[in-house]
Amino acid sequence: QSVMEPALVQASAVLHSSRCKMLVEETWGAVAKDLEGNGVKLFLRIFEISPDALQLFKFKDDEPLAESAALRKHALLFMSVLGKVITCLDKVETVVPMLRDLGEKHAIVGVTPNHLIIMGNSLFWMLKQVLGGAWNQEVKEAWIEAYASVQSVFQDSMLKLTSDIAPRNRSKTPKGDDRNQTLVQETWRLVEKDLDAHGIKFFLKIFEIAPPALKLFSFKDEVPLEKSPGMQKHA
Repeated sequence: QSVMEPALVQASAVLHSSRCKMLVEETWGAVAKDLEGNGVKLFLRIFEISPDALQLFKFKDDEPLAESAALRKHALLFMSVLGKVITCLDKVETVVPMLRDLGEKHAIVGVTPNHLIIMGNSLFWMLKQVLGGAWNQEVKEAWIEAYASVQSVFQDSMLKLTSDIAPRNRSKTPKGDDRNQTLVQETWRLVEKDLDAHGIKFFLKIFEIAPPALKLFSFKDEVPLEKSPGMQKHA
């Protein structure tokens, strides 16, 4: 089971109020006027934030990158898929199989949950550039809800695939890794002295790095967050 609570469970009740759906669809209309160009902006932002992410793509050596035909093709494909998901915000379950399949394929090539956070932040950045003054707090929150639901399905399929693969690889672990195992176990004992407090620190750091992640949890509205019984139990 993922450490993230599946936002999809709350999809109909939260995300997909008619107001939220309307805001996302209306603002996506502005983006859709230049899917390819805006998709390229999004991916260039990803590579600016995380240069290592570029190594996952076949066009990593294309110069200049912004004019890469392969990048433009991939960006357009991504934006087209995103557009399809947006049209199904009130019936997310209809695109779940597609999202799960994409999640597994991306996990195989090395995409990690951290990349999904970077993708979300880059998406919000691109939206802000395109929408200008129309990118207000209400629109931002609507997009955070939408992306959180998509990310939840995508990430769960990635984690499931990697957890299925791990047991098969465990027997192949070289004996030379015993030292690493010992070091991990010894340092973990220090953490175990206060699991509750360290777990809270861990999750607060997650929410500091990626505020949208908080929307995935049932305790998202509890204040002050660091004293939330819901978060303490989860941590």
